[in-house]
Amino acid sequence: MRNAQAVRWIACSLALWICNLAAAAEMGSGVVDIYLLRHGKTLFNTTSQVQGWSDTPLTAAGIQGAQAAGRGLAATPFIAAYSSDLGRARATAAIVLGQGRHPGVSLQEDERFREWYYGSFEGLPDAQMWAPLFRQQGMQFDPGWGNWNEFTRRMNDRAIAQAIHDHDPRGWAETYPQIESRLRAGMQDVLDRALAAGGGNVLLVSHGGAILTLLDLLVPGQAKSTDIPNTSLSLLRYQNGQYLLLKVGDLGFQADAH
Repeated sequence: MRNAQAVRWIACSLALWICNLAAAAEMGSGVVDIYLLRHGKTLFNTTSQVQGWSDTPLTAAGIQGAQAAGRGLAATPFIAAYSSDLGRARATAAIVLGQGRHPGVSLQEDERFREWYYGSFEGLPDAQMWAPLFRQQGMQFDPGWGNWNEFTRRMNDRAIAQAIHDHDPRGWAETYPQIESRLRAGMQDVLDRALAAGGGNVLLVSHGGAILTLLDLLVPGQAKSTDIPNTSLSLLRYQNGQYLLLKVGDLGFQADAH
């Protein structure tokens, strides 16, 4: 009898221990929502010049867009905020954080979240870099980007980056493996820190090309042929070991901010 009671006691204790362990693991895993925000409109965005790692200031419209984004996110409690180290992303992030109630959250700059580097094409008219790539696909480059979605249906990120690198007279433009390596490493660090804090909302201000690449790496195929306007929001959720795409290229979150 005593042996049977002892066995039952051990079984109950073991079951309780397993339940507590599972609960602790569940609490430790957390849920992380990453708010990927593209920077506000800049001078080069306005004049249709290749930007990349080159930097131009936010225009008046860009500042207004960042302010609207900030008001739209004012009620979102962030546990951390990151931006690329380029001025347009840094300025946008500072405006967004200034519009909300984010006590104790300081902006952390990370060069790994920079835009693609376009080498010796930077500063030149967009058409000079893009027109040859469009011609390869039997298309004509539209400075208004009206046929961008069709172009990206024919040519993926990897092929685009390689073509830009191959066409760069000086060979300075980044290759896709270089872009992928830095973005993956940067995002993993952001995720690890957020999980260590128990999860929560993270703001990450980056660039159109970089955001699309991150989405393609983390949720393959789900954001293909999508536009990422200035100050648009793409929302990723990390839960149970995988990423979910909740929003992409969204401006609706600013609707109540005007």
